Amino acid sequence: MKARHLEILKEQGFPVPRFILVSENEEVDLSFSERDCFAVRSNFSSEDSGEHSFAGQFLTRLNVKREKVQEAVQEVFASYAGSLDYKEKANRGKAEYDLKQQGKAEQNENTECQENAERQENIEQKKADLLVETVLIQEMLFPEKSGVLFTKNPKGILSEMVVVLGQGLGDKVVEDQENVLTYHYFPGECLYQEGQGTGLGLEEDELKTLFSLGERIEQLFQKPMDIEFAIENGKLYILQAREITTLDMQLPIRILDNSNISESFPGICLPLSESFAGEMYSGIFTSLGRRFLGKKVSSYEELFQRMVGGFSGRMYYEISSWYDILRLLPFSRKIIPVWQGMLGVSNEEISFSKKRPSFFLKCRIALLFCYYFFVSQRKMKELDRFFQERYASYSKRVEEEEEAQELYRIFLEMKEDLLREWDITLMNDMVSFISTHLYGKKTAFSLETMKPVRALSALKAVARKHGLDSEEYRREKKSYISAYGDRIEGELKLETRTYRSNEELLDRWILDALETEETDCSEKDCEETSRMEKPSEQKQRKSFLYRLAESSCNNREISRLHRTRCFGLMRRIVDKIGEKTIGFDVYYLSLDELKEFLFSGKDFSLKIAREKELRKAYERLPVLSRVKLLGKVDRDPLAGEIRVLSCESFKGKSEKSRVLFSEEPKKVASKGKTESTPRVFFGRGVSKGIFRGEVLKIKSLQELRATEAKGKILLSYSTDPGWFPYLNMAEGLITERGSLLSHSAILARELEKPAVVNIPKIMEELQSGDIVEIDGDLGICSVIKKKEK
Repeated sequence: MKARHLEILKEQGFPVPRFILVSENEEVDLSFSERDCFAVRSNFSSEDSGEHSFAGQFLTRLNVKREKVQEAVQEVFASYAGSLDYKEKANRGKAEYDLKQQGKAEQNENTECQENAERQENIEQKKADLLVETVLIQEMLFPEKSGVLFTKNPKGILSEMVVVLGQGLGDKVVEDQENVLTYHYFPGECLYQEGQGTGLGLEEDELKTLFSLGERIEQLFQKPMDIEFAIENGKLYILQAREITTLDMQLPIRILDNSNISESFPGICLPLSESFAGEMYSGIFTSLGRRFLGKKVSSYEELFQRMVGGFSGRMYYEISSWYDILRLLPFSRKIIPVWQGMLGVSNEEISFSKKRPSFFLKCRIALLFCYYFFVSQRKMKELDRFFQERYASYSKRVEEEEEAQELYRIFLEMKEDLLREWDITLMNDMVSFISTHLYGKKTAFSLETMKPVRALSALKAVARKHGLDSEEYRREKKSYISAYGDRIEGELKLETRTYRSNEELLDRWILDALETEETDCSEKDCEETSRMEKPSEQKQRKSFLYRLAESSCNNREISRLHRTRCFGLMRRIVDKIGEKTIGFDVYYLSLDELKEFLFSGKDFSLKIAREKELRKAYERLPVLSRVKLLGKVDRDPLAGEIRVLSCESFKGKSEKSRVLFSEEPKKVASKGKTESTPRVFFGRGVSKGIFRGEVLKIKSLQELRATEAKGKILLSYSTDPGWFPYLNMAEGLITERGSLLSHSAILARELEKPAVVNIPKIMEELQSGDIVEIDGDLGICSVIKKKEK
């Protein structure tokens, strides 16, 4: 198998050191090479088999002198010729596998003798084949560096290529006697280096060549490959290539995409948030399934359990599950691209994990879809009233309850009660997506988005007039916290400290905001802004499509605020449980573990300590927008030094093997001088207007003072509803992720401030202090001047 792969690679023009094969009793002829040293490798027929692999169980001799080659060959033969049980096991396994493949696994009395005879014949043939097992003799290289490229991470991360690099021959790397450098490459996403190897690292051209060869070899064999390579005198050689046999391709393939879920769950999430979010999404979609699928819902229950998932401490949509659900809808081929655009899904590749639904099922769903499309707005108003009543009741119970187990029971009751009706919000989202897409204009539909802005502006005005120690301010603050105290960055992460859980955060923000000379957007100003309409917009308001888009967008924002309050209520439950038990550490448990901890008293201290270290490690890893996994796996927490390297995404697949790394950066500015030809980036314009100003790059709002945003163009990976106080002070917005219906996009339209979202890699390209011009209508960001270094 090993030699056969090398022969194929050689035929296809890959750089393979010259080699020959010899049988056990054959005299070695080394005339094929003028080198003085050789590598003598095992070439057992089942060694790298996908069915019965014996990789690593046989001998390899490196750096063998020419006169010692014959002796080394005999030693290699002895390593498997003297172990007949290996051979018999391999052949017996192959014979059984061949029989099954031919449909002869099923036995009955009439064919038993015949099948046994065929089985024996196969085994005898395989034993005969053992007499011609061979050993591979290859030119010995003396590389400066060598290693292994896995075209798929053997753990099951299918979107990752991994290179393990060592100094010299690399034999000490295999034996764990030398430190290594490890390169992790997610094509089109990121490349980072991990470890503190004593050897030389790979140059950019070497990495480019290696990844390109790896992709070509994988395409050639149509399998994930384990490729040994070496670099001698600057030239890269392929020493051997074998299938990665540890990947169980029978496991389900999961595709994770963070699209707009990163707005709700930015950064690293703790285990309780991950499991709570999973329960919420699962419960809501199960309710939706009962509404549309009836008795057929049971065949989709497994799908509903994996709507979202965690990877490296971050939240993702399991996008393949969403596509399977969208496929049930009428005109799904038209709806899916609309849904992708509204959620900011940048990778438009569509994959399904279930079979196409039947015609009759689609007809049933089509009728129900049409019905709920037209009654959704009435249903949303009913849900609003239902939630207001239930929320007040549960809030009172949580406030009064002091016993930890009973608090958990309240959560279970609340989950069952609220999720029963919450699925209608998904139908409203679809109405919002479709009507907004058909309307096709970046219009400020949602007055609901402005309510927290006006309330905060009113609170700031009271603080400016009466001071933070006044009764008027305390009364206004209490009113604000009651309505919007859970609305803050990362509001759906239970571990986030909000204005409700820590009132000092609100006081601090108000104090910072008061340092600005203007009142920014007073309640009166905001009302006037919201009421300003052009004559053409007054006519548009009369159309059914406009009214539907406006109503569904407003209801979407209302339901999102209610969702925030629901998560805030859960946060209060967990905080009270923590006060009675182990404090903030309770957030490092999953929901199931929390239940076990409360009702059985199980000690999770070791697990909590491990989760804390994991989250610290995950903080250092680059953010991935999409990941393809085999089953349930995660990235290893990396203990060594991590260095993110620059790479550009490659587009298209053929030249699909071609990997483009960033060239020398184009100098868009030098020493603060304006560039004669500005560099231009394209994204999606979501709020009209043109503004030229200074960039403020934000990775987290936690360390940001309100006054820093004044007059700036905010730049971030993504935003969430908690950004509204800062966007109110800023003059524009740029993000890597986002869509027309992102909360910040809606708010930007209300405030009439330009915003451009979905610009790939813009966080790498711009820094605080750069001067840019954004066009929120065309979706363009032009670099005018780079900050002087």
